[in-house]
Amino acid sequence: MSDDEGGGSGWLGFLAGALVVVLIGAAIYLYAGRSQPRAQLGLNAPSVKINSPDLPLPSPPP
Repeated sequence: MSDDEGGGSGWLGFLAGALVVVLIGAAIYLYAGRSQPRAQLGLNAPSVKINSPDLPLPSPPP
């Protein structure tokens, strides 16, 4: 019987929580909707040809 004496604080908490969830959802939606510039990766390395060394290699096993 004591549950009826609480007033509207339960509903007020529920509505405040629902409002927070809606605000977070709207923020995520707006943030994800923006087109953000992507980073471009570029390597400016010169083309260098390296000759393999002439090493005397042992003969392969039979």
